[in-house]
Amino acid sequence: MGHLKDIGKTYFQHLRQAWVMSFWFVLGGLRLLVHGIVPNFDSKCGYSTVQKYKGKPIDD
Repeated sequence: MGHLKDIGKTYFQHLRQAWVMSFWFVLGGLRLLVHGIVPNFDSKCGYSTVQKYKGKPIDD
């Protein structure tokens, strides 16, 4: 549990953050899979996934 102490989070705070990040990365990965097949589909999917992870607004 040294990692939790290092980042100053409880187990459940860490679990929630990890699951939220996982959700956005899985969703972004699926979008990128479709984008790879159909390049005109969702052309900003990689960028918007990273921005969502960083908690920054997405520029359109």
